[in-house]
Order: sequence, then C-alpha cells, then structure tokens
Amino acid sequence: MAIRLCLLLLTLMPLAVGAQPAADAPQPVRWHAVTQDLLDGQGWRETARPFDRLPARAEGVVRQPVWDLSRHSAGLSLRFTSDATRIRIRWTVTLDRLALPHMPATGVSGLDVYAKDGGAWRFVGGARPTQSPTNDAEVITGMAAVSREFLVYLPLYNGVSQLEIGVPEEAAFRFEPRASSRPLVVYGTSITQGCCASRPGMVYTAILGRRLGVPVINLGFSGNGKAEPEMARLLAELDPAVYVLDSLPNMTPEQVVERMPALIETIRAARPHTPIVLVEHLLYPNSRFRPQKAADIASSNASLRRIHDARRKAGDRFITVVSSAALLGTDGDGTVDDSHPTELGFERMADGLEPHLRRVLPREPRAR
Repeated sequence: MAIRLCLLLLTLMPLAVGAQPAADAPQPVRWHAVTQDLLDGQGWRETARPFDRLPARAEGVVRQPVWDLSRHSAGLSLRFTSDATRIRIRWTVTLDRLALPHMPATGVSGLDVYAKDGGAWRFVGGARPTQSPTNDAEVITGMAAVSREFLVYLPLYNGVSQLEIGVPEEAAFRFEPRASSRPLVVYGTSITQGCCASRPGMVYTAILGRRLGVPVINLGFSGNGKAEPEMARLLAELDPAVYVLDSLPNMTPEQVVERMPALIETIRAARPHTPIVLVEHLLYPNSRFRPQKAADIASSNASLRRIHDARRKAGDRFITVVSSAALLGTDGDGTVDDSHPTELGFERMADGLEPHLRRVLPREPRAR
C-alpha cells in the first residue's frame, strides 16, 4: 500500500511544482522572415549585411570604429499588419555581448514592438534577449483578434543577421512596404545611437519618428561622431527631408571650428535647399562641478552658433540651430551617468527638438 501511495505522489509531483499540462503548451506559430527591402531607417541598400547602416563600400573608407558601429542595427525598423492574438520574435545577433555596464540587454540587443491604436503608436511589448546568438521571445499574448498595424524597432548596440516574426498559424499577416516619404537623417554620437535607452523605441530619434510620422535614419556612432570628411561625403549622398547634426559631444572645441564648416559645406553643395538643423552640445548635469568641461562645452556651442550665423549671413536660409539649454532639463535627473540620457532625458530631447523639426519639415503626405 505504501509503495502504491509513493508511486501516486511521484506521478502528481510535476503538477505540484508548477509544470503545465501538455494541453497548455504554446500553439504553433507561422514564421515570417524579414528581408532588407522591408526596412525603414536604412540609408543605403547595398550593404555587406542586410541589417547594416552604411554601404559595403564604406569599409576601409571610414575609420574602423565607425565601420564596426555601423554594423549595429540602431534605428532600423519595420512594420506589419496582423490580427494575431500573440506575437513572437526570433532573431540572431552578431555579438556575444548582450548588455553594457550602463545599458541593459533589452536596449543593447532586444527589440521593441508598438501598435497603432487611436491614431498613435502604443507600446506593445519587447523581445528580451537571454543568450547569444539566437533568441526566440514571446512579445505578447492574449490580444483580441483585431487587425492592427505593428512597428518593430531593432537592437541599438548589436548587429542582427536574421529576423523573423511569429504569429498563430490562423492569423492574417502582411509586411507593410517601407515608408515612401523622405526621412530625417540624424548624425551624431552615442546619444544619437541610443545609449542608454532601456529599449530601442525610447531613443530620441525613434520618439521623434513616431511623433512626426516620418522614417528616421539613425547615423549615431558611439564615441565616433567626429564630423570627418568621409562621413560628410556619405551624408551628402542621402536625400532626406531634414539633416540633424548632433555630433558636438564627440568633438573637441578645436574640431568643431575645423570640421563643422566643412561638414555643412559638403552637405550643402549636394543638397542646397535641404534644411540642416544644428544641435548644440548637451549641457551635462555634472558640468557645474567640472569647470574645464563646462568651458569646453560653452566654447563648442559658441563656435557652432558663429558657424550658423556666418552661413545665414552668407544667404543660407535653410540652416538653423537648436539651443541645448533645456534638452536634458535642469534637475540633473536626465542621464544614466555624466552624459548618456535615460528615457526621461530622451523624452526631453524629443520635446526640445520636435517644434524645430515641425517648422522645417517639408509638407509631404505622411506615409506611415
């Protein structure tokens, strides 16, 4: 009798410790592979890998750190429409490093999903990375079977070699074509690339893209937004609605004087009427305790304004400059460290930049 009781207890034990019956196992999904032609936020299609940010011919032309960072998928996105009740994402990253000391894996190597609801993009869920190279993450379950448009943002500080969207087999599904409207091109530093957003949809470039209804090409290069001639020539190849130049945090005051006029002139020679928005160096919250850093920032910003004023005086009516005085707020709570924004900081940056961009954006029909 005792032996039979033990056998019965062993049979029931898996359910007692929380195992799910086989009937509750996830239902199969149908996988849809993402191809390069679906991507928004990519300035060139002739890339070495489908999810790179610079063309293959840039290798050996730009400095090696710039090339390496260009293989991160920062700013790339795609859209699809489905009545799926659940969404999974399967993706393969190119770097073993999933997180950074000051930035979580969800922002470095994860993906974000938004849905159009009431005319606005609303956060649905994220695909959290747990291993390298391939992850299969459940983004959301339990949605009503209503047709919606979804927006997916790719990792900010990792590369992607393969990406698939999974929905229930019975769900309708179609990828949306990439946006036809001209994008914003934002050139800058680690702040532009997205450090230290906790997820890809919260970098200021992505926030602006959702608010303005335009695609955004993120050309932020962590520690390497130095306004070099080779990058100026690449920027001039693009045909955006607006250029946003936000590279001062990676440049010395001397480099601002030496390089920014040439960067602007190279772009302007190719795009004489495209609006250029110059962004001052952010005022770091601890600069009040670092007199030399504060002096360097003030010097760089003063030089940028002189460059702007000289171009306006020479007849350039399509250039403007944005003060950084309120871009991070004045309470000191907008960054993770001495310089990289939190979501609060990125939201404030978007708030500060949005009105300037609305004024200069050409009035084109929205394609999102």
